[in-house]
Amino acid sequence: MKKVIFMACAVALAATVQAKSMDNAKLSINKNNIKVWTYQDEKNPVFQYKAETSFDVPLEKAVSLVLDVENAVKWVPYMGSVKIISRDDKKGEFTLYMVLDFPFPLKDRDLVVQGKMRKDAQGIISIQNKAIQKGYPLNPNYVRLTDYEGDWTFQRLGNKKVKVSTYGYANPEGSIPLSFVNMFVQQQPYQMLQKMKAELGRPQVSTPLPEILK
Repeated sequence: MKKVIFMACAVALAATVQAKSMDNAKLSINKNNIKVWTYQDEKNPVFQYKAETSFDVPLEKAVSLVLDVENAVKWVPYMGSVKIISRDDKKGEFTLYMVLDFPFPLKDRDLVVQGKMRKDAQGIISIQNKAIQKGYPLNPNYVRLTDYEGDWTFQRLGNKKVKVSTYGYANPEGSIPLSFVNMFVQQQPYQMLQKMKAELGRPQVSTPLPEILK
């Protein structure tokens, strides 16, 4: 089974950093039951984001979709491909190689993501990710991203209702206007959660979650 966690094209800060930065967050988008906040820290001009929504599906179904790498290119904006490098479901650890399709004339980006999944005592499932600098050969056709962190969280609100949050930050590298990058940071998570809702509405068989998440 080729199932694994993946990250979207802009991913989140570690929780402690994110919580501190959110003090100055701006609610940039609030529509269709999706909220996107953007914020900056004093050391980086690129926006970070938090986005959240709720879906009328069981928690397990939402998590299963994010674990299904074969569906990633169908609903994650700008996702070109995802390849599993390694995975250990007992430890809840994985490594992925991802290619991101950037609009012409920008070069596409690639990155290696190291991730960890866990479930806490309250039943909240989290998936934390960050880019690493080794693990897959450099490709001259792509710009390699190395400053990239993030997480997803899934909180059960009922038997068939789940709150989904995603936090994001990525340095896109290269010569890209800051205004374009910051507009992208606002729109990408909104589009992603909209497409996630549509994907969850399709008939599908949810794959059982790894033992560490049960």
